Amino acid sequence: MKKDFSRYIIDKTATILDAIKQINEFSAGQALVLFVLNENEEIIGSLTDGDIRRGFIRGVNLEDSVVKSMNESFHYIENLEHYEEIKWMKEDDLKIIPHITQDKKIIDFIELKNFKAILPLDAVIMAGGQGVRLKPYTNDIPKPMLELNGKPIIAHNIDRLIQYGIQNIYISVNHLKEQIKEYINSRYGDLNIQFVEETTPLGTVGSLSLIKKFLNDDVLLMNADVLTNIDFEDFYINFKNFKDDMSVATFNIKNDIPYAVLETEGKRIKSFIEKPTYTYYSNAGIYLFHKEIAKKIPKNTVYDAIDLMEKLIAEGKKVTHFPIRGYWLDIGTTQNYSKAKDDVKYIKF
Repeated sequence: MKKDFSRYIIDKTATILDAIKQINEFSAGQALVLFVLNENEEIIGSLTDGDIRRGFIRGVNLEDSVVKSMNESFHYIENLEHYEEIKWMKEDDLKIIPHITQDKKIIDFIELKNFKAILPLDAVIMAGGQGVRLKPYTNDIPKPMLELNGKPIIAHNIDRLIQYGIQNIYISVNHLKEQIKEYINSRYGDLNIQFVEETTPLGTVGSLSLIKKFLNDDVLLMNADVLTNIDFEDFYINFKNFKDDMSVATFNIKNDIPYAVLETEGKRIKSFIEKPTYTYYSNAGIYLFHKEIAKKIPKNTVYDAIDLMEKLIAEGKKVTHFPIRGYWLDIGTTQNYSKAKDDVKYIKF
């Protein structure tokens, strides 16, 4: 689908009055800025209502060209992999930036106010499980399509990926796959979502071997049946800063011991801790890795995430964990599904 950029652009031959009329048509909350194009359809400047007012102070009038008031030092992005640059622009409260080619031709406009971040990631959602532990709910409905607050679980996860500017999404399907495909196509028809269809169950990561090509260098993999408000940007920045080969999102399990725990050597007590609390980190079913890692997954073979992690560790690769600081719940049992239906009303997404 070809995007319509016309509301954001104005020709350099247009007048200041033309620009004012165009900006006046913007809806409430929209960034009051236009981008000026030359005869080669290259962006040569930006024009805000503030630029127009400053132009009037300098003596520019309504019939003058927009070129007389435009700002030639405008913000733009050429490479979406420069996620930190986009982060700085968002922190500077910029509302919209053009994504352009090296010769200043428009690729897209990014409305930063609509996103938490713009991450250069491909995402894979594993949605092929049979949901055995959730019967009878999953007798006729695939587990990812079970609703939470009027919206399927998988939609909560896709919407969160969209919030972080993730544009390329693969969904691995198998059990009752047509229900998932029909819903996704009707709700997200304008997004770049592709289905990876298993003919037989391939485990928690096996279907990655069916994806022929990733568009970005790094891949976010997640189970469809988790409800979470994980900060994907924080997760990704940690992954890049620490130069990980694979990072595993984790949640804490605390074990409170109601008695003193003794440290012994033979029969001798060396020390003790009174009623300690031990914290363990458990796999949350969300992973980041370089796309080359996916090539290590055997084709048409049942293969789980733990198999991949063990392989990477044995090869000396850097496999780390990232503690989720927000909400996370595996909706894999009837008890957890009931809890999620209550919790989702209060989670800040």
